[in-house]
This record gives sequence, structure tokens and C-alpha cells, in this order.
Amino acid sequence: MTTSFFPTPADTQAAQQQLERFNRQPDFLLPRLAGLMTELLSQLAAGKAVQITALESEITTQQAADLLKVSRPYVVKLLEAGELPHRKVGPRRRLRLDDVLAYKGRLDTQRLAALQVLAADLQEMGLD
Repeated sequence: MTTSFFPTPADTQAAQQQLERFNRQPDFLLPRLAGLMTELLSQLAAGKAVQITALESEITTQQAADLLKVSRPYVVKLLEAGELPHRKVGPRRRLRLDDVLAYKGRLDTQRLAALQVLAADLQEMGLD
């Protein structure tokens, strides 16, 4: 299921009010859910359209590619190289969502570490 929402000016104003109320009493939600709601309301309050997609516990190679922001053929190469576990259903490959999210988390951690090294190098060279 995918739902797109294009806010009207009234929706934007209502989202701003809800965000203010939510920020005053965030304790009624778990921290992860509170962060999600804050992000959603912030985007709507800024007048931006949002899209919410519900994902199954198993996803297709195209859904994994969209999540990782890479091409589907690249995901297939990752699968064939054993970088991501998967199973075949007939000719199709299926990936567990939590495996893809864990892989994305590892990539994000590696990218952040590389950026920190680059920033330290630039500071050493006086180019910051």
C-alpha cells in the first residue's frame, strides 16, 4: 500500500499546530514512533507532499533497490556476490526487509566513517 498526501494550506497550518502540541507532550509514544511522527508533521508543516509506503517482511529486488537508492541490477549483483541473503520463489528473488535495512545501516556507518576521515584530512591540510 502506498499513500500520497499533497497538503493544502489548511493542512499545512493544521500540521504546524499538531507538531507544536506533539512537541509539548511527546511521551505518549515510543521514541522511534515519536521521531517518525515528528518527521512526518515537520514535512507537512513545511508544505511538502509526503508518501507513505507499507512494506511486507519480504520485498522484491526492485523494492530493495528503491530502499537502497541503487539500481535493481546492482541489487542482483549484491545477491549473486552473497552480500545480501535472499531466497528464490520460482524465477524471482525475495529479500527479507530486515536484512536489507541492516545492510543499509552498515553502508551508512561506512559512509559516515569515510566522511569523518575525509574531514579530518581536510582539517590537517588546512582546507576546512
